[in-house]
Amino acid sequence: MRKKSKKENQRKRKVLLDHKQIGKRFVPPLLQLGSVSEARWAEYTLPELVWLGILNHKYGVKKGAELGLGLARSAVTASVGQSGQSTQWFALTTAYAALDPPQKGSLLRLLPPDQLQLLKDGLIIFPTLYPDCPLNFLYEGLAPAPEGADEMLGEFKRVLATFFNRQNEPATFMQANAVYIAFLTDKLKVAPGLALANFPEIEKYPDTDESRTIASGVRAVTDISIGTMLKGQSDWSAYFWNRGLEIQQCELEKIWGQHE
Repeated sequence: MRKKSKKENQRKRKVLLDHKQIGKRFVPPLLQLGSVSEARWAEYTLPELVWLGILNHKYGVKKGAELGLGLARSAVTASVGQSGQSTQWFALTTAYAALDPPQKGSLLRLLPPDQLQLLKDGLIIFPTLYPDCPLNFLYEGLAPAPEGADEMLGEFKRVLATFFNRQNEPATFMQANAVYIAFLTDKLKVAPGLALANFPEIEKYPDTDESRTIASGVRAVTDISIGTMLKGQSDWSAYFWNRGLEIQQCELEKIWGQHE
């Protein structure tokens, strides 16, 4: 067996610098928060990530990813200041509920006004129909007028339906944006040679073998990470579906039957 060079060992130590050793395994920061449990896609994961999917739908995948990352990075800075590391993965809607009022105020000041306005325009469904959404602080307490709510609901239902099959393009890019946020806010690192190390190739999904392999990795990371962080519990996810039933009775059995 070839002995590893000093340079290779240094590179490995750098990659694993913020990992925690448990026995022979090195666990990345995102997975150090508790025991691993499977995240159930429609019940828990979809509501947590749906804001990213809405931004993709409104602005396209590239701009949607940019806006999601900008909000997440501002949230990290607001929650820890200029140093330290946040325990939150700000791809999740629930993460924003952990911000206190001064941190939310700081986040709003950190966001460039044009980006904030695009976020508010893109996510208007939440303050309009989901008054307890953790992202509603973006509107600074100014509830939007209810005019057009019926049309907004109809459009939202059509967009939401595209996310139930987690392997199709809208759902895949929604999850990819969440992993993108994890990478660029230091919640996830991968060693060279692994599929996710060539993460940008996901933009070619589903047209290349490599992009499909990376998409499988994205889905696995999303499952494990959200399952670990939420431990099968999400107040926001429960509220999301219960509020949806309050707004308008949905044919959930039909939806589930089509997309399971």
